[in-house]
Amino acid sequence: MQRMKSYIRILAPLALLGCGAPAFAQVYQYPPGRPLQWFIDGGASVTEGRTADFLDSGWSIGTGFTLRPVPGQPFMLRADLNYNRFSATDQLISLGQAVNQTPVDNGYGQTVTGFLNGVLEAPVSAWTRFYVTGGVGLGYRRIDLTQNGFLCDPFFCGPGFGPSAVVASEDTTRFAWNAGVGVDFALPAGQSWFVEARYERIETQEPTEYLPIRFGFRF
Repeated sequence: MQRMKSYIRILAPLALLGCGAPAFAQVYQYPPGRPLQWFIDGGASVTEGRTADFLDSGWSIGTGFTLRPVPGQPFMLRADLNYNRFSATDQLISLGQAVNQTPVDNGYGQTVTGFLNGVLEAPVSAWTRFYVTGGVGLGYRRIDLTQNGFLCDPFFCGPGFGPSAVVASEDTTRFAWNAGVGVDFALPAGQSWFVEARYERIETQEPTEYLPIRFGFRF
């Protein structure tokens, strides 16, 4: 809860800045965005809260699109699909061995999330835009503990012994939400690249929390 309060203290003033987008737009004239843009992104995914006790920070990839209902206005809708992968901590591996009474030498956590977000932009310069974003969706989380190698599953396949190596696994799909900030840098022909950080949370029994920091390209 204390972490959540700190996130709110950080995001609240940034949201207020985003609300000043129309005023900023009168100062800076930047290239108009396309009504519909696709994007791809990827980067690090930092586990937070209790999640960090059981899963180490990992990586993230994603794709999606943004839709600008009213051309020239700072508000957009955004739909995205993201995959995150984490390694199990020693604490989780030890817990798995104790509960299952079976040797465990590796483990993984994976999430797949789909979100529908609102995005509010504020121009910073003629070619740079700051934005705040937040929304809701669904999150799938799977955790596997393995023995003698890597796990091969529908989302990721590595060298190892396949499904027979699984000692224990658990998966669930729950409500999820996110909130974050980013900076978009315009390129010629209406394209752009961006960097953003979002707090993402899946409402599992013990909430799954992480902070992806992604670099992306809009086209």
